[in-house]
Amino acid sequence: MMLYRKGGEFEWDGKPTDMLCVANGNEHEDALREGWRVAADYLANPLDHDGDGKSGGSLPRRGRPPKAREGGE
Repeated sequence: MMLYRKGGEFEWDGKPTDMLCVANGNEHEDALREGWRVAADYLANPLDHDGDGKSGGSLPRRGRPPKAREGGE
């Protein structure tokens, strides 16, 4: 099975990508824990900035920092 994650091996749909081939279920499970994804999951979420399969990630949050509360809290 072929797995993919953000990297520099080649570009796929404008995304820098690495590719890994796994031979069995154990290797597949280990690779998923290390951030590798099947093609449909890797390409499906444009908001997955850190490659964990979920929206969000390592990009900094936008907006103002929270205001300090009165009374020292």
